[in-house]
Amino acid sequence: MKLLIALALALPMFAHAYGETYRNMSENPYVPQEGKVTAKQICVDEKNEVFRVFVPQHNQEFCKSIRWDHSDSHYPKQVCVGRTVKVIPAQTVSVTPFYQTIVCTKYDRKDSTRPTCLKSEVQTAQYPASYIQYTYEAADWRKERPLSIKEIQIEDCK
Repeated sequence: MKLLIALALALPMFAHAYGETYRNMSENPYVPQEGKVTAKQICVDEKNEVFRVFVPQHNQEFCKSIRWDHSDSHYPKQVCVGRTVKVIPAQTVSVTPFYQTIVCTKYDRKDSTRPTCLKSEVQTAQYPASYIQYTYEAADWRKERPLSIKEIQIEDCK
């Protein structure tokens, strides 16, 4: 009996032998959040200044029209009329790394806790060509203690 208890207490020591899980963090929305990132999933085409992104097969919902349901007066809801679901096949898409963002250039600081924006402008920004990869033990189900953290550049397209 004591041997069984000792083995049960020692088993978490060997939990790291079952593999590793990966989590990726990036401002780039095209980088997968889980797993290892490969050049087949996303790559950088420097010549044309685009990301080539693999989009797996998925279902997409289309509506003929959208109506608002006001039966719950506090929270009106959108209702899809003439709903159809189509299967979108897997494909590789070229997306630009540039996007538009609104940036506040002048603030009203009369209220120090909540400065309000007086003037804003549209600026062009670029998604990064890198991401941060966190490696965890498979037993670390809460993803609290990464084994390693490294910044990785997205591979070039061939």
